[in-house]
Amino acid sequence: MNRSILVDMLEDEYEIMEVENGVEAVAVMEKYGVDLSLLLLDIVMPEMDGFGVLGVMNEHRWIDDIPVIMISAETGGAYIDRAYDLGAIDYISRPFDERTVKHRVSSNFLLTVKQKEMSQMLS
Repeated sequence: MNRSILVDMLEDEYEIMEVENGVEAVAVMEKYGVDLSLLLLDIVMPEMDGFGVLGVMNEHRWIDDIPVIMISAETGGAYIDRAYDLGAIDYISRPFDERTVKHRVSSNFLLTVKQKEMSQMLS
């Protein structure tokens, strides 16, 4: 249901890929790598939770190239701190506020695009 809400909010502006669990998320990153511009990652998922996905991203250094915005109903400081410690660049709490979601996704997406452009220019 949360994926559906986010897709409804963002599908007019972005090409979106959806997965059902953390294992599928890892498989998509293995396949597409740095072609992914941004990952919205829930903490609570079947098979592998969001923290597990961040752990795999750190092991493979994907976290350096694929920015992650964590989403969760958990608002406790420990969850937020852990997400940031594992490399998430932002954290959006549920229930979703459409304006906040759009602003944070847009800001982080544009920042990532600019960083990639700058990196290519320096290369």
